[in-house]
Amino acid sequence: MTVRLSTEELAAVTANAAVSRMAVSAYLAEAGAAPLVPASNAPDGPAETSALLVELMGVHRQVRGAAVNLNQAVARLHAIGEPAGDLAASAAYVARIAARVDELVTAIAAAQTGRR
Repeated sequence: MTVRLSTEELAAVTANAAVSRMAVSAYLAEAGAAPLVPASNAPDGPAETSALLVELMGVHRQVRGAAVNLNQAVARLHAIGEPAGDLAASAAYVARIAARVDELVTAIAAAQTGRR
């Protein structure tokens, strides 16, 4: 598939992909597959919700990576019977990401309903 973007659009997509820690192609695939969320009654309209959804997609990718790291640390714990050095750090990272997911979900809901 070929995607045609203006210079400004390409710069924005590239920057968003970098912030999301994704390759541009993966970012576009994930963004294109994301369901559209109507936000016509929101004060800032669909633009605010779209920006929040892009951020949520980036956090989604972080959650997947953090879950893999935590799973590997727990597997080492089960294999050797004692926690590896990165188990506590991985668990703390997952907790921070989960808190950010909660914040984004709340912000998206607020943007959709027009509540702050």
